[in-house]
Amino acid sequence: MLQRKDYFFTLFSEHLLISFLAVSLVTIVGILLGIWIFYRPKARKIVLPVINFLYTIPSIAMFGLLIPLVGIGLQNALLVLILYGLLPIVRNTYSGFNEVPKNLVEAAQGLGSTPRQVFTKIYFPLALPTILSALRVTTVMVISLTGLAALIGAGGLGQAIFRGLNTMNTQLIVVGSLGISVFAILGDLFVGTFEKKQLLQRLITHNATKRQKYILGINISILVGLLFVAFFYLNPLNGSQKEQITVASKLTTEQYLLGEIIAQTIENNTDLQVNREFGIGGGTTNIHPAMLNGNFDMYVEYTGTAWLTVLKESLNPGDTIDFSELQKKYSDKFKLNWLGLLGFNNTYTLALKKDEAQQKNLHTFSDLAEQSSAYRFGAEFDFFERPDAYEGLIKTYPFTFSKLQEMDINLRYKAISEGKVDVIDAFTTDAQLEALNLEVLEDDKHYFPAYEAGIVIREEIVQKYPEVVSLLKTLNGKLSTEQMRKLNYEVEVNKKSVKEVAREFVGEIK
Repeated sequence: MLQRKDYFFTLFSEHLLISFLAVSLVTIVGILLGIWIFYRPKARKIVLPVINFLYTIPSIAMFGLLIPLVGIGLQNALLVLILYGLLPIVRNTYSGFNEVPKNLVEAAQGLGSTPRQVFTKIYFPLALPTILSALRVTTVMVISLTGLAALIGAGGLGQAIFRGLNTMNTQLIVVGSLGISVFAILGDLFVGTFEKKQLLQRLITHNATKRQKYILGINISILVGLLFVAFFYLNPLNGSQKEQITVASKLTTEQYLLGEIIAQTIENNTDLQVNREFGIGGGTTNIHPAMLNGNFDMYVEYTGTAWLTVLKESLNPGDTIDFSELQKKYSDKFKLNWLGLLGFNNTYTLALKKDEAQQKNLHTFSDLAEQSSAYRFGAEFDFFERPDAYEGLIKTYPFTFSKLQEMDINLRYKAISEGKVDVIDAFTTDAQLEALNLEVLEDDKHYFPAYEAGIVIREEIVQKYPEVVSLLKTLNGKLSTEQMRKLNYEVEVNKKSVKEVAREFVGEIK
């Protein structure tokens, strides 16, 4: 944390602001909805089932489902957090009002109280304990769920967790996880000060002691101070008025490195400020639409993914992708430019333990297909879904694995090292191939096309910042497959930071 204090303080600030904003909004919306359905029985029959249904949708799926509607980033994160936080607040608000003794309401009405007086003097004060208990639960839940917001580029401590998972860095995972836990505990304690000894009720009814008011004032002052520091540390008003350019990356070590290399190349040679949106969940599926919407300005893509997944063009085994045609189709269809190719081919392959491969004489995909019924195969979720991956692979090679195991892309190597699977999909630049001494099998029927890496940039940025285009084109051809694997190795095995490894590479190519 001391070595990377700026990075972590940025994440702490983002997490605090997102969580506070989400909890504040869900509290206001939730209480108003709860009161509304209390006074409107017909609305209650619609609102509660809808909220219940939304709560059953897995949170990570909700983030993805909303991308086509609201895009990625803060808006998406806030909407998901509000939807998830509504159920306890709405239910408890309704329950709190519904549990107010009817005789008290009737007595107040009998004494001539107006509906407004009954609400402010009877219903709301007596329902507050029930509402506050729900708010404590909601606060902890929202702070925890904010960790997932990093997957859609909203920032927060979840970014450290996902970066740690993707770069095999346990320290990042620990710091991110503990940070979220501390935030959740402090949030629970803060809301608890309102609930303790019915403090909020006493404030509303003007029965709070000076000591209670003093303690509450201290707590609120601390919160306001933290929010103030976080807000101005992130400097959203950007007093320097620097123009910004946004670089995105997928959820792999390689993508973090390439994104950082691009960012440092721009920062070292221009006055532009680079906004890093690294580790976007869903990869191309989410980044490409965000590029079209203008949320991101550039990222590194692979020719095979672009041709088969984005353009949805066909490619027979053994055929090569015409890069000039790929460039033209991207420009005509999406107004996106490819600036060239960086020099390495990160194509798919299959790998297993070297001693097993030597013992069973397995050197090619065809060799493995003949004996595949004796092996368990593990790959990331994306590999089983993409038409250019497993779906087409088994049409070319008659694999009949005894078991198919789906997992996160960054857990494949851990799974094979622990003997949970026998064969995994891999990329030719993966550092773990060397670290775990795995045998890389030959794609003897040439099913997988080349996945050459290149920078994709919006045409608007090309026209606006021609000097950036010239700079980034100097990276073309500077990274071989072996060199890219070495850079990945420095991060994943030697535990160097992404920023440090990128800085060394950028310094070497000057």
